[in-house]
Amino acid sequence: MTSGAEIAARIQGLEQLGDLVQALRSMAGSRVHQAQNALSGTEGFRKTVEGAILSLRAPVHVEGAGASLLVITSETGFVGGFNNRIIEKVKSVRRPEERLVIVGRRGQILSAEQGLGVDGSFQMTSRADGVTTLARRVLADVGQVAEARIIFAAHQQGGTFKVTERQILPLSLTQQSTDNDAPLHHLPLRTLMAELSQEYLFAEVAQALMESLVSENNARLMTMDAAARNIDETLENLRREERTARQEQITTDMLDVIVGVEAQRQ
Repeated sequence: MTSGAEIAARIQGLEQLGDLVQALRSMAGSRVHQAQNALSGTEGFRKTVEGAILSLRAPVHVEGAGASLLVITSETGFVGGFNNRIIEKVKSVRRPEERLVIVGRRGQILSAEQGLGVDGSFQMTSRADGVTTLARRVLADVGQVAEARIIFAAHQQGGTFKVTERQILPLSLTQQSTDNDAPLHHLPLRTLMAELSQEYLFAEVAQALMESLVSENNARLMTMDAAARNIDETLENLRREERTARQEQITTDMLDVIVGVEAQRQ
């Protein structure tokens, strides 16, 4: 049977691990909250730019050639099957002519392990305030093609996510503007539409990044919850085993004393 000292050492190690899990859980919860608060802002910006484009009633044209598949994964681990589900989706929908661009180190590692040729990569931000800068960098790469799709983890109610595929190029805005008159503008229409189209692309990429950030940290929360429950159950079993070992040691010590007394009497 395991000695009391060994059990005590295991308990101490698990308690320290439990503290780490709780710290990671708190961090993930904070980042979910930050990203969810920012999500409405990115969605509002996208709708504003979309409304501006529709109000101009002009054809949307984006210069570029080729096709890209942008995939958003996590930079760090402890997210369960989050990245595996995304990469499985990539394997099922990627077309041979598409450049594969992956955001997130974990997705890049998985892609390499499964033999997917990665043509471009970016580090995934861990915070909501890093989304704007990252979206601009990604747009500089993806925005130069004629066709682009995004695969990301769309945030769902209840902390779950859905692996989603969304086409962002060519732009397809079919909703009609409710304004009777086109707005006044001073830039040439083609120039204005080109600028607005780039802003709309930026908004689409930022929205996908923000949703993925929410989904990633929700997945991390669930993983940490499961780990915490497992640690608590294991600690309870070890403490029960420690009590049993202590009682057996006390019994053994008492028997030794009794045997010693009896030996002295004889």
